[in-house]
Amino acid sequence: MPAATTHVEFAKDVLRTMDEAHASMITNKEMFYLGSQGPDMLFFSRASLLPGSLKKYGDLMHDEKCDKFIDYFDKYSENDSDLRSYFYGFLCHYALDSTAHPLINAVARDTHIQTGLHEGAAHVISEANIDVWMLHQRGRSEQSYDVFRYMKIDKISKSKLGLMYAGMFQNVFNLKIKPSLCAESATEIVRYTKFLYPTKLKYDLLCALEKQMKIPPVLSGMVLYNKNDFKVLNLEHKSYPLRYDLSREIHASFPELYGKAVHLAKQLIDTRSPDDFCINFNGEPYQE
Repeated sequence: MPAATTHVEFAKDVLRTMDEAHASMITNKEMFYLGSQGPDMLFFSRASLLPGSLKKYGDLMHDEKCDKFIDYFDKYSENDSDLRSYFYGFLCHYALDSTAHPLINAVARDTHIQTGLHEGAAHVISEANIDVWMLHQRGRSEQSYDVFRYMKIDKISKSKLGLMYAGMFQNVFNLKIKPSLCAESATEIVRYTKFLYPTKLKYDLLCALEKQMKIPPVLSGMVLYNKNDFKVLNLEHKSYPLRYDLSREIHASFPELYGKAVHLAKQLIDTRSPDDFCINFNGEPYQE
């Protein structure tokens, strides 16, 4: 991630600040905004927790062979305007994730050390807090949460997307995954982001479920309710050790990283090569 709302708002900012020639290449806005979710779309497959979920493949895409599967998507989508719109959104996701994740991961690690909160839950909660901050920056409240409205695609686009993902998994990772399962995740991200509409009752029920299941607060952490800790924005430029290299630190604020990511996204949409993807979606070097 960052989370779904932030990625859609980021894609809006990229589109808004593009020149007319590049903006005109994005002919399917719904596919563009769905693309802005990147591999996170697979996290919503079977609600992540149910049998048959594609979540582990979303994790795989965040960590490995980013240059190769992005190149595959680039070539596959070249002559299809719907998939091209999706691909440009996907580049937006990479730009924001690879730029902002080092800070988010470092802050989540620090929160874990300071409070004992599960590091994965700290990550999810941090990103939900960023979502709330993003809405506030646009003069909106959490109750205006509507990210699910932007990602509804038609059946033909969904089918094409499923085929592209299945082909990528086969050719890049040597994995056989049914196109229909990949396509279904495009429906599930809309379904489950809509389910996450923030209410106190929903938040309390998810907290109770997590307690009963004895799992960290990763479900309630996604709901934009009771999210008012903006430590992750790092507006005071505190230094945090990087998760993947504790000898190095990050002290940039999230707004600064966001601005850099907007520039990077527009650069990647304009022209790119595999060398532009030498770090993964976590902003970390990866093993070939």
